[in-house]
Amino acid sequence: MSMANEVNGIHVKSSENFFLRVIKYFVPWKGDGVSEVFRKLMFVASIAIFAVSLDSLADYLRADKQELSYFEDIQSLEPDFGDTGNSGVSGSTDTVDTTDKNGKITKIENPVITVEPRELQDWALPLLERNPDVRGWIKIPLITDGDGNAIINYPVLQHESNNEYYLHHNIDGLVTDSGSIYADSHVPITLDSQADNVIIYGHNMMAGTQFAGAIRLKRGADYISQNPIIEFNTIYEKNQKYVIVATFVGVGDKSMDDRASVFDFWNYSNFASDGHYSFETWKTNVEKCSWISSSVNLNEDDDYITLSTCSYEMDNARWVVVAKKLTAKDNFEEIVKSYKDKADKDIYFFKAWRDRYGNNKVIVGS
Repeated sequence: MSMANEVNGIHVKSSENFFLRVIKYFVPWKGDGVSEVFRKLMFVASIAIFAVSLDSLADYLRADKQELSYFEDIQSLEPDFGDTGNSGVSGSTDTVDTTDKNGKITKIENPVITVEPRELQDWALPLLERNPDVRGWIKIPLITDGDGNAIINYPVLQHESNNEYYLHHNIDGLVTDSGSIYADSHVPITLDSQADNVIIYGHNMMAGTQFAGAIRLKRGADYISQNPIIEFNTIYEKNQKYVIVATFVGVGDKSMDDRASVFDFWNYSNFASDGHYSFETWKTNVEKCSWISSSVNLNEDDDYITLSTCSYEMDNARWVVVAKKLTAKDNFEEIVKSYKDKADKDIYFFKAWRDRYGNNKVIVGS
């Protein structure tokens, strides 16, 4: 065997620097073929995109953390309304027992209804100093975090003319994706009056802020009956309690339904004496669309609130919660025990929904 053949059988260790070999493997180099150059360029581009994505993700997480901290600070401003109990107006002592499908018993304080003069409240003064557009405070005691703190527990703002200003601004007037919870500006909340039905908007944010927690009400009657109270006080009131009367997915614009009289719930602020925007038309639509039923009596001379947020089953859908201010005529214990889930066949679903899901309830996120 020749010396040449023996040498060919021996592995000669490359004298090239290891790091140089790595660089040459991933970076285009003299002598590379077209396909090899293309492969390396694609790899370099992928690394660049990945690096930018990581930086963007880090920025997003930092911003998200800062925003959550900001909203925790806002929630810490919750006023003292002088309540003596979780759900009642001052003086509440009786409780109502509710039992869920698992047999768990929950006690809810039976609200004692009182009527007081409408006047600017002391609790509102610090908030008005921070922003004169504050018009109230909303809290839903049922919807809590792991520590039992109400998730939806925020001031309610109202711009004098721009109905979307607080969609992208916080209480301090700074631009933010989460925006604020705010009342429809078309009917101002004043010392002398407020809308028959105050429409209140808030984002459904993935971080859990604003009205995101309201999506839990999609769990149905059994969940809602554990505490159907929404606390909403304008800056001229205290200790006002509203009871949930309806929940449904509604349209975000009229093109989503094929009825001649689409239920544009956001336009029912002050009820007309008759016609499309009358109380009776509103009541009929609310009862027809609602996913739940109860014994709550809806009367034209009562006060109502409607909460509206995004619903992610489809583009431009809205999750809507309607509640009525409790009065001395309401039997709270009877109401709590009366909640029932409606059968799908008894619910009106708008056309865009029927086209996608049929006449069926579908829930995304709750």
